[in-house]
Amino acid sequence: MKLSKRIDLLIGFIVGIGAPIFAMAIALETFPVLQEVGDVANPAWRLIVMRAISFGVIINAALFFIAMNFGRDNVSKGILISCVPSVLAVVYFQFIL
Repeated sequence: MKLSKRIDLLIGFIVGIGAPIFAMAIALETFPVLQEVGDVANPAWRLIVMRAISFGVIINAALFFIAMNFGRDNVSKGILISCVPSVLAVVYFQFIL
């Protein structure tokens, strides 16, 4: 794989990872009580985290289609790959906790 393709893939991955982190930052600012609730098993905390992750995935979907529209296939692949940790987080918070 060419270096420019790898760089585009890495850029897409970083942008895709940034979307759920941005959504969590918004959730923590919107609900400041979450900073005091350190218990991950708290149902209110889990609900807010699930909504923030979902919001991040929606942002990733929009970014994916924008990248595809501009012909940046490797960037869109990186964004798609970055959704894997979000899916794992959803499975963890929904089924394991």
